[in-house]
Amino acid sequence: MSEIRIESFPAQEGDCFLVSIGKEKNKTHILIDGGYSETYHDYLKARLEELNKAGEYLSLVVVTHIDSDHIEGIIELLKENKLAKSPQIVRIDEIWHNSYRHLNFEKKESELNMDEKLILTEMVNKGKLSRQDKKNNQHNQSKDISAKDGSTLAGLIYKGKYNWNSSVNALPIKCNTPDIISLTPDIKVRILSPSLESLNKLKKIWVKELKKDKYDFKITDDELFDDAYEFFLLDKDSYEDTEEDKGVSHKDQNLRLESFLKRKTKNDTSVANGSSISFIVEYKNKKLLFLADSHPQDIYKEVERLIKDCNYIPFFDFIKVSHHGSNRNTSTELLTLIESPIYFFSTNGQKHNHPHPETIARIISRKGQKRCLMFNYPLESELLFDEDLKKEYNFKVEFGNEETFKVIDL
Repeated sequence: MSEIRIESFPAQEGDCFLVSIGKEKNKTHILIDGGYSETYHDYLKARLEELNKAGEYLSLVVVTHIDSDHIEGIIELLKENKLAKSPQIVRIDEIWHNSYRHLNFEKKESELNMDEKLILTEMVNKGKLSRQDKKNNQHNQSKDISAKDGSTLAGLIYKGKYNWNSSVNALPIKCNTPDIISLTPDIKVRILSPSLESLNKLKKIWVKELKKDKYDFKITDDELFDDAYEFFLLDKDSYEDTEEDKGVSHKDQNLRLESFLKRKTKNDTSVANGSSISFIVEYKNKKLLFLADSHPQDIYKEVERLIKDCNYIPFFDFIKVSHHGSNRNTSTELLTLIESPIYFFSTNGQKHNHPHPETIARIISRKGQKRCLMFNYPLESELLFDEDLKKEYNFKVEFGNEETFKVIDL
């Protein structure tokens, strides 16, 4: 049996991965994001119950950033799992998640006054309604499995008393603090993003939002801040999408490889995506790169630092492509540094026409390394089906389907 297995669950346009590392009956399991609520109920829950029945557990749950297609499934899991000490679904040893309290605030010890509590409560209630409206627009009421009580991820971590960022003493998960986190003697993690700069950007927009209603808002440790902040970010990321982000329809993608390569990368401006926890998992001689929805310039900077300071070899056995293959999150410059035989895209292609042909073109156009482009859903893209291109650029394509999860053994 392989000592590394990566399972990608059908998460629509989102992410949900279970990484299992080690020898049989002594594996370390890492859950990375949870997709939508349906991802959990239709696929992930049964798999976690299977782990639990076998006496296994999740050593780590990584929630890369606050966005519906990454956190909803984790919210559903924690709602059903209840308390960390007496889990109803599966044992969870630690959760990595950067919330409001991980931003660099000088928090006051005084209590919020009634006006401040009212402002935050209104933000929470608005977020609950917005979440429910979005779910009702996406699905029929009969199939809606949304978090109707408006539970927040931060609130559930608190109530369940889970170990929260305990590997870094409850500080934010970010690059360079520390350089390497050891999950076991054989499994190590290097954080590539977010940077302190990215987290500070979130702090600035959050303070700006608070000052809209009350200039001298006191920043405290009140849990209301975590809930309001989470709903604010969920709403913030949704309205930063632009028409340009939608890309070219897969059905309209003619074979214009050269024209796609000529297009310059316009940087992703989403503050939520920029706060993504992206990282390298190292086990023996294997390295796995999970890029969440990270910004390419941030990853380039940190990989370049590893090369210079640690003589690091940025060849990975698996790369999870950033932001479902958006043309704003995989730059030509980044691809000059990193390489892999496997590039994995997590998307059903129904939002913004991800993956964008520019991203596919940038990955396949480099000669030398034989590559496999893997997808957890079937997609229609002429670039992926042209046999002449496959021969010229030495790549192949593998698709999952909408009913099962994609499994990769390394």
